[in-house]
Amino acid sequence: MPRFVLASHGHLAEGMKDTLQIILGQLDNVETLCAYIDPDVSAHDQVEDLLATFAPGETVVVVTDIFGGSVNNEFMAALADHEFFLVCGMNMPLLIQLLSSDELAAQDIEEAIGECCEAILLCNDFAASAEEAEDF
Repeated sequence: MPRFVLASHGHLAEGMKDTLQIILGQLDNVETLCAYIDPDVSAHDQVEDLLATFAPGETVVVVTDIFGGSVNNEFMAALADHEFFLVCGMNMPLLIQLLSSDELAAQDIEEAIGECCEAILLCNDFAASAEEAEDF
């Protein structure tokens, strides 16, 4: 079973995990990294300490909040010394899809990202279509 890290600026990662557990149940294979909560702990140290807990060869998927942000950048740098999948753009549909898989390879992750991109919609368009349909 893959292991997951949800990593964010502030408490977003913990909130995402809490919500996921409401939907999917207890998630013992999910860790969170909430950066910049403790001013005495650097994001770099948090990333290195967390990645050191995973066994070599273990499938690890790290999902960060935003591409180009400092949290994502720390994990990008860690790719040189650690083997894991790194995905940015944390959102609930993507996490549900990834966590619902027993096995994950790069292709599976890419497919999940593609499908979840299509799930980001401006709902006003649907509301307007529904109103138009009611008028007929």
